[in-house]
Amino acid sequence: MKKLEAFNMDSVDKRIIELKLKKGEMTDTFLAKYLATLPDVAGEAEEIPMDLERRKPAKG
Repeated sequence: MKKLEAFNMDSVDKRIIELKLKKGEMTDTFLAKYLATLPDVAGEAEEIPMDLERRKPAKG
């Protein structure tokens, strides 16, 4: 396995994580430890109101 210290998690999305786990380049233990270090920012979330009514297509 590659050195975990050199693995940059800043630009990794879910698909890359799944691929690294599948290839054995990342362990479940490493991922769990990394996720435990992330701060809980749920309190900083902002509600975004949306209008979900669908408009009728224009005739033409």
